[in-house]
This record gives sequence, structure tokens and C-alpha cells, in this order.
Amino acid sequence: MYDLPGLLPDHEISRLASKLIEPFNERFVQPASYDLTLHEEGLMPFMTSSKVMDLRVDKPKEGMYPISFKEGFLLQPKACLLASTAEIIHCPRDIVARVEGKSSLGRIFLAVHVTAGWVDAGWSGQITLEVVNHGPWSIMLWAGMKIAQINFTRLASPCQVPYGSTQLGSHYQSQKGPTAAVGGPSEDR
Repeated sequence: MYDLPGLLPDHEISRLASKLIEPFNERFVQPASYDLTLHEEGLMPFMTSSKVMDLRVDKPKEGMYPISFKEGFLLQPKACLLASTAEIIHCPRDIVARVEGKSSLGRIFLAVHVTAGWVDAGWSGQITLEVVNHGPWSIMLWAGMKIAQINFTRLASPCQVPYGSTQLGSHYQSQKGPTAAVGGPSEDR
């Protein structure tokens, strides 16, 4: 019998943990989500006000430099960076996920994703986060802190063509650490 579609509650997240999240920590299970932590490394854009990013010719990753959260990193107001979750997420063919910010961070105006909160069926890897400090103060970020939460939704049936399939040309499958854009929106998968 196939499980019913819908958002997975705490006991289902725990039951399926070995298939969804590594490493898994039972203390991070919420009523209908799981807390994700910040990985040790990030990418910061070079701050040049005269640069125009033309995705037809520019390589976004060439405009980034590596940073570390091991000893803490002070994110200035209006600054942004790419980070990733310490956890590796696996979405089987019958489960999708959504990454959202933690309310405690949102209340100090820290956003953890700009538009890339969707995790498709078939995905496997660390989740890249687009972190932006919208607040008036600097915010200290450190490796291992709870940075986001993820919820999982069971599909009515498994998808036919999962993320990572060769016919999709998926760029970000099995990514480790923060991953800059591969190309423009027409190439994005």
C-alpha cells in the first residue's frame, strides 16, 4: 500500500530519516519540519559596484571568493553570501522538500534563501542557501548553528523523471558545499 500524499509530520520524518537526512539528529525534528545547520564554508561575492552580471557571458562563480564560518563570520547589513547546509538531503522519487528560514533569524531580518527553496524529487546533496542580511546590524554566523528548516511532502505517486536524470541536464545534483550558479535562467536545473 502506498502512503498518502501530504506534508510529513514529525514521526514520519523520524521513521524515514535514514533515507532523507544525513547526519540525522532526533533533537532537530520539529512538528512538521527538520532543523538544518550551517556548513563550515561559504562563498562571498566580490563587492564591485560597477560590475554588471550578464548571464549570457559571465560565469557567476568567478565573482565569488571562499569564506569560513568555523570561527564565526560577521555578515554586514545589506550583504549577501552563499552558504550550505551541513546536512545532505535525499529526496526519493516520491518526496519533494521546501527549505525555509527559521523564525528567530527572520525576526532579525536574516533571509536564508532568495528564491531557491524548492528541492525536487530525485535530489541528493547539500542545500545551497542564498543568505542576505536585510537588517540594520551585523549578524554573526557560525558553523553548526541552526540556519534553516526543511519540510518534506509525499507526492501522490513517484515522479517519472527525477532530478538528476540525464535528460534533465541537472546541474546541481550531488553538490557539496555552497555552489554558485552554473549559467543563466535558461540553463538552470
